[in-house]
Amino acid sequence: MTLRSRRGWAGALLAITLTVTACSAGQGGSGGATAGPSAYSVGVTSYFLTHLSPGKATGSNLDSALFTPLTRVDPATGKAVNAVAASIETTDNTTWTIKLNAGWTFHNGEAVTAQSFADSWNSTAYGPNAATNNYMFIPFKGYTDLNPAKGEPKTKTLSGVEVVDPTTLKVTLDKPLSLLPYMLAQAPFAPMPKAAFADLNAFDLKPVGNGPYQIDGAGVTTGATKIALKRFAAYQGDQGQSERIEVKSYQDENAAYRDLQSGALDVTLVTGNNLPSASTQFKDRLVQVPFPAVIYLGFPMWDKRFADLKTRQAFSHAVDRDTIVKTLLRGFGSPAKGLAGTAVPGGGEADCEVCSYDPAKAKTLLAEAGGWDGPLKLWTYQDPLNSTILEAIANQLRTNLGIEAITTQAQPVDQLYPNLDAQKIDGPVLLYMGAGYPHLYALADQLFTKGSAANVTGYDSAAFADLMAKAADVPEDQVLSVTQQATAQALKDLPLSPLFQPTGALAHSAKISGVTPEFLGGVRLAAVKVG
Repeated sequence: MTLRSRRGWAGALLAITLTVTACSAGQGGSGGATAGPSAYSVGVTSYFLTHLSPGKATGSNLDSALFTPLTRVDPATGKAVNAVAASIETTDNTTWTIKLNAGWTFHNGEAVTAQSFADSWNSTAYGPNAATNNYMFIPFKGYTDLNPAKGEPKTKTLSGVEVVDPTTLKVTLDKPLSLLPYMLAQAPFAPMPKAAFADLNAFDLKPVGNGPYQIDGAGVTTGATKIALKRFAAYQGDQGQSERIEVKSYQDENAAYRDLQSGALDVTLVTGNNLPSASTQFKDRLVQVPFPAVIYLGFPMWDKRFADLKTRQAFSHAVDRDTIVKTLLRGFGSPAKGLAGTAVPGGGEADCEVCSYDPAKAKTLLAEAGGWDGPLKLWTYQDPLNSTILEAIANQLRTNLGIEAITTQAQPVDQLYPNLDAQKIDGPVLLYMGAGYPHLYALADQLFTKGSAANVTGYDSAAFADLMAKAADVPEDQVLSVTQQATAQALKDLPLSPLFQPTGALAHSAKISGVTPEFLGGVRLAAVKVG
């Protein structure tokens, strides 16, 4: 496996880890809710306190509290709008000119300039730095020079990132991507000050950002179970609604939820078995969170047993999605009728014709494909709820397809993905995938594009690729319709069967208001108001 492909599956592993921890967050920090007239406490998974710099950002709500990239996604419209950027322009979707707003500063007073962005991006894209988010820069011209398959890079800067003047960046991509402004809204594209490069590891634990909140105190220290944030008075965007935030880390959701129930925590993400209790106890203090993700059953296209489309269609029709959602998910989720739900801009379409439960049709299709002979193994990553869902699917396949010898196996995420990459998995796999950025294009690109780290099925379609290339090169107002055509093509080929879109909730104390979710489900920290 090449260096680049290792980084590729590591990126997909990170995407799964983030979305999974968003859905099963959270061992408890000690201490009560933060005291003070304008302070509150929030529970997060401990994973979110491991790295805080753009290069290793974990996709948590802490990222957007500490850093502000060039753009942001408007939660009301789902559109990418300017933040630090004053304008982002292109004539061909490949070469972009980005102008910055004046007046933005880092928490240490240093001005945010075009060079701040270029230095941050180059640092993350430079292979030897081993930044978790390195893969995000694959679309940029010069990425392969910083990440050669063999040997050390001969340069440390992306040829596709040019500082024209203190407030102007010129960005060149390897191929057109009309959705670049959506990508630029993610934490890996935030700027870093000059002080960061003296010691990247130290900066990672106590970063100096340009977001609405700054670190108050020592940052992340050995054994730390919480950090403190304070409002950044010179922030150029919308000011944070609270003066201080205490961020507590938890290894499991139950501990965070118990702290919330006891009054020792003000807000946390709630999922799984705690949702029924929370919906009763918190009632009007429970904010529904539809996750921008899909849980699906992927078919190994390298396995000749799944070469016939009718076999894959039979498996899809044999799964009773409604029953799984009602019983195992306690109603917190939506049976999939397409690839993405409404939480993903462009989602919500009923574009999966074989996502309906029809056991009679399933048996007929399997018979037409030649039937099934021999044992079947179903796979997933290690997670209690996943294993329960997989066993339910196994029982439904036994009943509806007549396949008796079915076993299930769960592996750690960091083992399962390399094994999928090496095509060593010998059966369907249950996985969770969230959109990398707020658009249907991102989810379709991740799951179906040849070479994508999240394309675990081996799907390769020229028709799909042509439509996605077209979607990346049309005006923004046309991207969605072309992407939906591409998604429909992929689901017609059915390398994977969408099962359901999961839902969680943000439960909070009566002390706070303004609780709204960020794209990945965590509470939008700057919007929370005390009182």
